[in-house]
Amino acid sequence: MTKNNTSYIFESVPIKNIDVDDQLTSFSLGIPAASLQKSIEEIGVIHPVTLAPLDNCFRIVCGHRRVKIASQLKTNEIPARILDPAPSEESMLMLNLSENQFLHHYSDIEKGFILSKLCEVNVPEIRIIEKYMPMLGLEKSKKLLDDYLCANQLTTGLKTLLHEMNVPLRTSSVFFNWSNESILSAESFFSALRPGINKWRDLLEWVEEISTRDETTPSDLFELPELQSILSQNDLAPNVRYDRIRQIFHSKRYPILSGLRVRLAKALDALKLDDKTKIHVQDGFESDEIRIEMKFRTR
Repeated sequence: MTKNNTSYIFESVPIKNIDVDDQLTSFSLGIPAASLQKSIEEIGVIHPVTLAPLDNCFRIVCGHRRVKIASQLKTNEIPARILDPAPSEESMLMLNLSENQFLHHYSDIEKGFILSKLCEVNVPEIRIIEKYMPMLGLEKSKKLLDDYLCANQLTTGLKTLLHEMNVPLRTSSVFFNWSNESILSAESFFSALRPGINKWRDLLEWVEEISTRDETTPSDLFELPELQSILSQNDLAPNVRYDRIRQIFHSKRYPILSGLRVRLAKALDALKLDDKTKIHVQDGFESDEIRIEMKFRTR
């Protein structure tokens, strides 16, 4: 079978002859799906992996997870489609992207990983923008390409966390200008808290605003003793932990407003009203109106 001057040879290849350490076309940062492992355990590898010859061994073009699982199961051979002649590294990357384009949803961190690999094999920037970014569902944009390449420069631990929680680039881009110390503090903080996407965004916006205004660093905020105390309380429900942390950041972000709320709470306590009398004050103190609600019954 010939396509684009490349012949495909189908045969069983010994696992030992495959260079499993060659990760050029390995894009996935997650672990193989349990369903894939169970399928290979029960019926073996049905869909052949794609290999490229190199000296006396083979490089993986498509099928890293299948090869990994088969190797762990002590399988001796695996069905393979061998490319002849061996394609260029750019062609190998393109073949993998083409095969998985409609089968795999890449996180933004994985997309940055893929674009970085294309740069590493000297694919011209204009070709990456015009050809490969659309394959990843991305707009053709030089600025966007630069942002994804920056995302790939983050620490391994933070990239893994951002991938696992599927945090979008527009949220994680705040890390690009942070010091390594602040990034490590953020990694520790979010690993413990593990909030939802919207909460990631809110917390990062507040930390960025507070640190900029107060001329401090994000790591100083993440290391606040009162915040660390909450994170260390493992018996707290996730929503309770988040609400308490949110209150701390809110008081730091809006110190005057938080102070007014404390004064109001103390004043209301001093009135010693019964539970049938409620006093309502506008939450943002934008009005001087006070509303009193009283509940009672007569004959």
